[in-house]
Amino acid sequence: MGMEAYELDASTIPDHHLLDLDSTFAAIVDRVVFNHSGPGIKSMSLAHTRYDTDGDRRVTAWLDRLASREHHRLERLDVNIGAALHTPASLFRCETLVELRLVVHAAARGLRLDVDGAVHLPQLRRLCLEHAGFRSSTQFQNLIDGCPLLELLHLRFTAVARREDTVGIEIRSPSVRRVVLEGCGGYGMVPFEVSAPNVEELVLSGRNMVAVEKGGVRRLSARKVSLLMDDKLWWYNVFAPFHHFMAFLNVGTNMSRIMAGFHGVLELAISGWCIEYLSKIVDSMNLPDWGIEVLRVEGMWPNQGQAGVVLHLLRSSPCLRNLFITNELEHPREISIDENREQYPATPEFLFDAVPGRLTHLRRFFMFNFTGNRNEISIIKFVLGSSSISINPDQFGVTDYLGNDWSSTHLILASL
Repeated sequence: MGMEAYELDASTIPDHHLLDLDSTFAAIVDRVVFNHSGPGIKSMSLAHTRYDTDGDRRVTAWLDRLASREHHRLERLDVNIGAALHTPASLFRCETLVELRLVVHAAARGLRLDVDGAVHLPQLRRLCLEHAGFRSSTQFQNLIDGCPLLELLHLRFTAVARREDTVGIEIRSPSVRRVVLEGCGGYGMVPFEVSAPNVEELVLSGRNMVAVEKGGVRRLSARKVSLLMDDKLWWYNVFAPFHHFMAFLNVGTNMSRIMAGFHGVLELAISGWCIEYLSKIVDSMNLPDWGIEVLRVEGMWPNQGQAGVVLHLLRSSPCLRNLFITNELEHPREISIDENREQYPATPEFLFDAVPGRLTHLRRFFMFNFTGNRNEISIIKFVLGSSSISINPDQFGVTDYLGNDWSSTHLILASL
């Protein structure tokens, strides 16, 4: 009862308590939190993904007590709970807190963050929220601005409600190093800007804010950007072909605007789904030259549109030093093949023409899961014709999914 660190996990409760698991778990947490005999708890981990008995009231009381300076010295809090809950104001004024992770499995109600008042978390460096909700972007901005030393921001399935008085969101603290926004569809309702000067990596994955026509990300400033969105566009009926078509068009248009606003990006990772969205506007993409040195294409479906998008990226990357392309072997039915792309614009033929000297800085190019597809070969020919890369195992490699080496240009050209 006098320890500084606790990990209270309901899954470790002995089997003979399983019939009354909620009350047993609650009794243990109550005893530790309210009857602690030491100078105070520094680290607390609470895990019970199925807990829903008096969850709103009881869990809120635990958080309030843990955040109290009169009773504890909380530095790390990790709550992985199955109860919907409301966060007490004291949690956002805990001056000793360094790491905060809140994961809520009560999807119907989720976690409402009541941050209308002042936020003062002067020591917080890591903030992770899952299934959290903010009533407006002002609430979210209050939280971020109240964490002057924040280094990691990780939001998963977190949303900001749309209100008429909603203003933009800006992540601007010079201490921020990594931002991960995973499945945060709600943020598309408001303008969103990452202008923090020292961001090393920004990751957008799952359903995300870029897939909206208005609002969305206005500016990204980071050394490394990962665009790993998928096909789960919840604001469209994806079962209707026209709506699915329009969703792809809107996402591609907005993604193109975002990419044109990249600042200081040296490494870009992009998924096959993102490229498919962009292939809807492959005939009208207009990307400025940028300073990307590393490009990773993950899970490309080698149809003509996606090949055209990759060539757009290569043409806009005169500083490129390393290029890695991994092809997707399984072809989802939502991804069009070249024989069935009636709704897609034709890929401009000039994209496939090599530009001698354009990739003069390229030192390494590797393609994985090579299938002999003519669009894959078009990319390879463009790279070889636009760079002075040497055909040796350290700089150039083309392998299929069995590991067979196709790096010889004679073998590649023979597969046309």
